[in-house]
Amino acid sequence: MILTIDAGNTRTKWGVFDEAGELVAQGALNNGQIERLALEDVAWDGCHRAVVSNVAGEALGQPLRSLFAARQLPVLWAKPEAETCGVTNGYAHPQQLGTDRWMALVAAWNRYQQPCVVATAGTALTVDALSAQGDFLGGLILPGRTLMQAGLVAGAAALNIPLGELREFPTTTGDAVASGLAFAMAGAVERQCAALERREGSVRCLLSGGDARWLAAALPGTVEIADNLVLQGLFLIEREHP
Repeated sequence: MILTIDAGNTRTKWGVFDEAGELVAQGALNNGQIERLALEDVAWDGCHRAVVSNVAGEALGQPLRSLFAARQLPVLWAKPEAETCGVTNGYAHPQQLGTDRWMALVAAWNRYQQPCVVATAGTALTVDALSAQGDFLGGLILPGRTLMQAGLVAGAAALNIPLGELREFPTTTGDAVASGLAFAMAGAVERQCAALERREGSVRCLLSGGDARWLAAALPGTVEIADNLVLQGLFLIEREHP
């Protein structure tokens, strides 16, 4: 079995895949509690290798290395490449693409093999485009819901109130802020979907990340919640790097 770990900016997610590629166990915790990861590792018994995406830097890298060393578990640290698992990296400098974005693109292409917009709503919102040939064409990065709200509060103390509900025509400040954040983020996703549709024809829109379901409510048309894309991409690259 293969252990996959997605160390993001705010949370660390892990999953165990069997040899058939089925996710048989998973968990998540906030990065500030990373030392508790060792308490969950009983589910990792039987894993013969770990594959990791880490965009949180050395603050997560060091405790993860210590944990793997204690278990004597070999580890593959994922990194963006010019091409892997059928996906071509169109970034001007491929190594600068976030590993989590790259893994999500790999998973999306290998699952559907059709034009996709892959939007991940976490600490940041990333909105990436895949062509019908598996080419990563480029993408957007903007603040996620929590960062957007924090920016509003920092600049306007009167907006430091609980978020309300998503509404077309908000009539309370809480609803106005919640709806504004959602529609701003949704606009970025819609824009990329429209651009890719003009280029490729029909497009599949995939949403992942902790705020995926919240964001889906602000999007018209058909969107698909695609959980665990980064973990699935990590499993796939382990197959290519035995």
